[in-house]
Amino acid sequence: MSGDHEDLDALFEEVSAQFASSPGGSAGGDAMHLEAGAAGEKLPMFDSLGHIVRQLHDSLRELGYDRSLNDISSEVTDAAGRLEYIATLTEQAANKVLNSIDDAMPVQDDLARKAGEIEGRWNALFEGKMSVEDFKLLARDSRQYAADSGTAAEAEKARLMTIMMAQDFQDITGQIIKKVIGITQKLERELAQLLIDNAPLAAREKVVDLMAGPAVPASAMAQTDVDNLLADLGF
Repeated sequence: MSGDHEDLDALFEEVSAQFASSPGGSAGGDAMHLEAGAAGEKLPMFDSLGHIVRQLHDSLRELGYDRSLNDISSEVTDAAGRLEYIATLTEQAANKVLNSIDDAMPVQDDLARKAGEIEGRWNALFEGKMSVEDFKLLARDSRQYAADSGTAAEAEKARLMTIMMAQDFQDITGQIIKKVIGITQKLERELAQLLIDNAPLAAREKVVDLMAGPAVPASAMAQTDVDNLLADLGF
């Protein structure tokens, strides 16, 4: 994949250099224009597409090599691998939680059973239905139950800590998912604006109210807005 990135970078740099050195080019690289046919004729769609491809390429490269995701980048090297990695982390976390619950449930059931049994014996004592020997046994069993409860509580704390630590996958997967969402939203806005800029005049007038002007708002477009825009433009 690194070879593909290098080829794309070389292509972008070559095209940028060609247009920067041409009479209609810009040294700052703010816009690239293609001369086709008559001298000075420019193709705005090529210009817009070039910027979109460059932004998408840079964003995907950042997704793969961003420092904050360096640990993941060393294990997975493409987008499909990253999604598979997210699924693996999620599955591992779910298994840890389920295993902790499976371990805890029998212990809790046993404590509840013993608690009910001891409570019944104490009730019998206060009702005067217990002998001295039975009372001695009750005192001994109650003491043991208290000790067992303390041990079970410590084990339960450890299981709860395991459940909590199992959620650390969210920090890693959240970064990837948010970055992918941001890329797709930005690309959607750019493509929507590209459609408007190059649509026939009659179709362009239909979406003026929707877009509230010639520029797409900075915030993400609602899904219904995108659907309406595409429908008005004949797609």
